[in-house]
Parts: sequence; structure tokens; C-alpha cells
Amino acid sequence: MGAFDSLSAASSGLQAQSFALQNISGNIANSQTTAFKTVDTNFQDLLDAQMASGGVQAASTESNTIQGTIQTSSIATNMAIGGDGYFSVEGPTTVDASGQPSFTGAIQEYTRRGDFQLDANGYLVNGDGNYLMETPVDANGNPIGGTPQPLQFNAESLPSSQGVLQGISIGANGTIVGTLASGQQIALASVPLSSFRGEDFLQQNADGTVSATALSGTAFTSASGTIVGGALESSNADIADQFMAMIQTQQAYSANTNVITTANEMLQTTTNMVV
Repeated sequence: MGAFDSLSAASSGLQAQSFALQNISGNIANSQTTAFKTVDTNFQDLLDAQMASGGVQAASTESNTIQGTIQTSSIATNMAIGGDGYFSVEGPTTVDASGQPSFTGAIQEYTRRGDFQLDANGYLVNGDGNYLMETPVDANGNPIGGTPQPLQFNAESLPSSQGVLQGISIGANGTIVGTLASGQQIALASVPLSSFRGEDFLQQNADGTVSATALSGTAFTSASGTIVGGALESSNADIADQFMAMIQTQQAYSANTNVITTANEMLQTTTNMVV
């Protein structure tokens, strides 16, 4: 391998290791983010016609299927998913002066981040600013179908004959339970969970959600996941593992830097000999 080939291979190595460091930095920064999934880096050799001398390229790989630890939360509307599944969420298209959001009605985003809390308008919103979607239920809490829509609780949530809604909590497997002024509890809605056959091929969005792709397939109702009320899923990023990966990546970065320095010295020496 000549000096120019060494420079080319080492340059691609620097880019790949820099990409890996960005992923590691993001993992460390989100080690305390609810339901965050570690982003790993996959390295591939380059041995094609465009880089016959060799090299490397890096790509992100998600760890969506690795569940974080479920921990108890003091907030009744917080939810964690045990096993398979995602919450259906939607971000508002606009928000008026009173804080009332509007939506397109198209469910295209999903998340495992369940730190939902009631906002001033009675919507359940998580830490990413996404609104929880719901499926209507009957008086016994059984889903009755219909198009999921942003979940909202206000004075119009109940017929006047049932009294004033004092608060809500999460019941068995995602059933949202309302507590009336009389102390009576009634089922208000059911939180659906969605799954994907090609989960590894979901598109990662900037707001922490995922979207379906041609390879992931469309969402279908999850049969295996369970919702735990008053709980949160922790990030699956392990700080110790990430710092170890950072040390290894920095060493690889330095090695590529040394190759470039050596190749540059060889070229300078060769140039001086010619002159």
C-alpha cells in the first residue's frame, strides 16, 4: 500500500470513528432520558472500485428491541411498556394563543417514552412534546374500535349525570381510569400498543419517535406488550459500556491520525528527494 492509499484509508477511518464518537456522546447525554434506546455503530470495510485500497464506513444501528429497566413513578399518568410495543403519538401542527393544539389526524409516529402528564387543556403529553393517542372503550373498559385520536380530558369528557371528573390514572394494561367526585371509578379509554414485523428497520426521528418504513412494515396491534401504570422505562444506555466504547474509539481515531502523519512525512521526504 502506497502513501496515497494509506492517506485514503486513514481518512475514511477518521470519518468513521468521528461518526462513532457522535453516537457515543448522544448515548451518554441521554442515559437519563426516559425509554431512550442506545445507538450503536456498525463498521463496514470498503473494498470496491471507488476505493480499491480499502477503507471503512460507519452506520448507526438502533437497539429498539432491548428494554430498559421499569421503575416506579410518583406520577399516576406515567406509563411503561413491558415487552413489545410502542405508544401511538402525534405532534401538533399548530398551537393557538390559549395553548390549544390542532392535529392532522394522521398517526405516523410511535414512541416508548411514557412520561405522559396532563397539560392545561387536558391532553396527555410526554417529555418530547408528543400527544398520546387513544382508542375508545365501552363501560367495562373494553376497546370498541374506531380511529385513534389525541386523548383529552376536560369538562366534556363525561356526561353530566356521571358527576365531575376529579382525576385520572392508568389501570390494568393501559386502561385509563377516571375518578369522579363521588369516589366512583370508571373506564374512560384504552391506550393501544403498536408493533412492527421489521422493528430493526424503523426510521428514527429527531423528536425521539420512530416511523414505519417499507422494510419495517405497517404497524399492527401488539398482543404481547403490557402497559404498567405509574411507572417509567429507563434508558438502556449503560454509562460504563459507553465510556469503554469511547476509549476504544479515541484510540482508533488516534491510530488513524498517526497513519496520516506518517504518510505525510513519507510524501514530504519523497518530494525533497526529487527536488
